[in-house]
Order: sequence, then structure tokens, then C-alpha cells
Amino acid sequence: MGQALSAVRAAAAGLLLRHDMKPDRAGWTVYDVIEGRPVCLGGVSLVSLSYEDTNELVDVLNRQELEIERTARRLVAAALAPRSRGLTSSSRYF
Repeated sequence: MGQALSAVRAAAAGLLLRHDMKPDRAGWTVYDVIEGRPVCLGGVSLVSLSYEDTNELVDVLNRQELEIERTARRLVAAALAPRSRGLTSSSRYF
């Protein structure tokens, strides 16, 4: 809904955005797509918000989630990289 353009870009990249927005009885809810329920931050459910606030929160949470994913991938790649980069072929023992 509120992130339609972002969702199109993410779909093109093969990503599922974790957070979305849904209308509720008194406004809008920040919704966790993976868990299937409203998002809670600090014990507060993000429900009955204005459209603008909800859209901004969804964007911030999705950007944060994507940054965490990028950092995790970078750390895993670094951990799996060969540790012998500085060694020359003559200094290796086989």
C-alpha cells in the first residue's frame, strides 16, 4: 500500500520487505509481513497512526532491515574468505 513503489523495486531485486502498512479502524497500522501481526516497538503497538507517520515508519524499518541484511552478508562473506591472502605460494606448507 504505502510502499508500493518500494515494493516494486524490492520485487525486481527479489526481496521481500518485512514491513508494510494496513488500514485499521482508526488510521493505519505498521504490519510485520513475516510474523503476520502489528509491529511493537518498546511495548507499544504501532496502530491507529496517521498515513504519513505509518508510511515513514515502514520506510525506516525496511531500510534498517535491509542494512542489517547487507551487514550480515558482508560479515559471512568475510568469515568464509580464505585467510591466506597475505601468504605467497613459497610460504605455504602442504
